[in-house]
Amino acid sequence: MSFRTAVLRTPHLQNALRPGLQALRAKDRPHVDPEDTRRLEGSVDVDSALQSRQPNANRWDFAIGYRHANRQTDFIYWVEVHTASDKEVKVILRKLNWLRSWLQNDGKLLNQIDREFVWVSSGVTTFTLDAPQRKQFAQCGLAHKGKVLRIPLARPT
Repeated sequence: MSFRTAVLRTPHLQNALRPGLQALRAKDRPHVDPEDTRRLEGSVDVDSALQSRQPNANRWDFAIGYRHANRQTDFIYWVEVHTASDKEVKVILRKLNWLRSWLQNDGKLLNQIDREFVWVSSGVTTFTLDAPQRKQFAQCGLAHKGKVLRIPLARPT
């Protein structure tokens, strides 16, 4: 199933799909850099789309669909643009737990598409690359990409 089809069939996201990176807030767009913008399958501001239904939840920010040159199917980058400091790690992990739960329920069609969970720093990063948090992220399946998520033309298989 394509990213577009899955989004359009997902409860409460039907009207949230935008072309390219248009679903990203203007301040967040510089944090995502696709190598080939023509391969973008669209984006969704998950946080805004689900805010009225789950106002007190730690919602994830964005879903970005991309068709890598070496793949036959779409890929989803689940992107959280957030301050990267020691005190924010627990917040990000709560958001990731919320996303995983949502993907098993309302987002089950999107859950069938290959993906990566990505945290991008919105400002200064105050933990180092070899900090204990990095191991914690890896154990949770979360990748911290620094200030910019660079989406490559081809994805390692």
